[in-house]
Amino acid sequence: MSIPKDQKHIYDYFIDENGNWFCEGNPVNDWDLFKLLSRSLYRDGNRYFVKCEGEVHPVRVADAPLWVKYVHIELSDTGEVKRVRIELTDGRIEDLRPETLFIKDDSAIYCKATRKNLVARFGRVAYYEFARLLEWSEEEKTYLVRINGRNYSLRRI
Repeated sequence: MSIPKDQKHIYDYFIDENGNWFCEGNPVNDWDLFKLLSRSLYRDGNRYFVKCEGEVHPVRVADAPLWVKYVHIELSDTGEVKRVRIELTDGRIEDLRPETLFIKDDSAIYCKATRKNLVARFGRVAYYEFARLLEWSEEEKTYLVRINGRNYSLRRI
C-alpha cells in the first residue's frame, strides 16, 4: 500500500535504535497513541508504514520496528521449557516462534512477531530472561534453545 496521492499531510515517524517512537521529532509519550501506532505498523517491501485514521505515513526504523519487553517461560513438571511467550512493548503477548530467532552483530536477539511477521528485538530484560535458556552448540557454531522437546538454532545475520 502506498501513500494516497490526495493525502494532504505526511507525518515523519521514526523508531530509534532503542525502540522509542517519534513523530515530527517529538517523542511519542502517550500510551494510547504508542499502542495505536505500534499496532498499525506494517511492512511493504523494504519500507515500514502506519495506517491511521485513513491516512498512510512512512516510518523510518533505526533497528527493529517492534521490541520484546518480557519473556514468559512455562516449564513442564520435569523443569523442561514447555512454552515461551513474548510480551511486546505495546502490551501484546504471543507465543514465541522459535524458528524465526536470529542473532545480529553477535549481541542482539531478534524474532518475527505478530501476524504481520515484523522483526522484534529483545530488549535488555527480555534478552537476559531468554539468554539463560540458550546453550552453545560447538557442532553448529551457534546458540540453541530447547522448547517443548525440540532444539532451535539461532541464525546469525
